[in-house]
Amino acid sequence: MFDYGQTLIKEGAYDGAAGFDCILRYASANPMGITGADLQHEEEKLNVELGRFNPATRHKRLTELPEESINRWLFAKFGIEFPSGTDLRDLEPEFWEAANPCQPCEGIGGLLTFLKEQHIRTGVVSNLSFCGMTLEKRIYHAIPEADFQFVISSCDYLFRKPHRHIFEAALGKAGVAPEKVWFCGDQLVPDIEGSAAAGMTPVWYKGNLRYDSDSRMPVDGIEIDSWGELMDIISGLTE
Repeated sequence: MFDYGQTLIKEGAYDGAAGFDCILRYASANPMGITGADLQHEEEKLNVELGRFNPATRHKRLTELPEESINRWLFAKFGIEFPSGTDLRDLEPEFWEAANPCQPCEGIGGLLTFLKEQHIRTGVVSNLSFCGMTLEKRIYHAIPEADFQFVISSCDYLFRKPHRHIFEAALGKAGVAPEKVWFCGDQLVPDIEGSAAAGMTPVWYKGNLRYDSDSRMPVDGIEIDSWGELMDIISGLTE
């Protein structure tokens, strides 16, 4: 199983104003002339109020709030309307691409092809406020060779990593015991500590490392700097 951000896909700086400007093009009513920057500013205030995305405490937030719900509140507050029948989730892929273009992590396509050839099943478990449908579209657009059994976004399953419940959901969908699963991710608390606590083997992918150089793996597991290293390890086990 894989984490999403900085594990499968490399993302850069997030520009929510650009994302909102993109989907405001579809609005049928915007009586106050609200801009993407206005909406992003309002969401940032809400995030502070709710304690979202605080680097010091984000690993303690174990439930997810869907972006769809936040957007629904924002649009209602400012009288913004969309044509009848519009599903806000259908606008998420365009919002996300405009707010944060992405590219595959180096070597991930080759690894996923290798795993498929080895008949090793794969899945994704991501802490994300966008829905699973949006996440799937983004992954398969960026990595067309991917063939995941399932893609889990925390906003569809209530719980965020490192909570054991989201790992339990993934194990149930995979139909395997935790000791038969390797979980690959870049973040020490949600991915590494969380998967280890759920009984999986954690694989710390440091190819897009955003930690201080003195960071250390807090549990027993596997450390890799590239996906080629993981291919070598698995090849050694299957020879």
